[in-house]
Amino acid sequence: MPIIFITGHGDIPMSVQAMKAGAVEFLTKPFGDDVLLSAIRNAIERSQATLGREAEIRALRDCYASLTPRERQVMALVASGLFE
Repeated sequence: MPIIFITGHGDIPMSVQAMKAGAVEFLTKPFGDDVLLSAIRNAIERSQATLGREAEIRALRDCYASLTPRERQVMALVASGLFE
């Protein structure tokens, strides 16, 4: 979940700590509505992209899980370039 950190008394060490903890934005008061809306849009876009990648990975894992042991062996050989 994207986090936008908002503070009235921020400093550089605090912003670094927030970003390392996963904040997508660090805003110090006062800021305009457009700045907050832009940060929210950016956070939503990043979240949607992450959720999309996770869905793709989950679909690939589900497909792989549905393979028989022999199909997995053949897939490994194809992926390594031994079969064309």
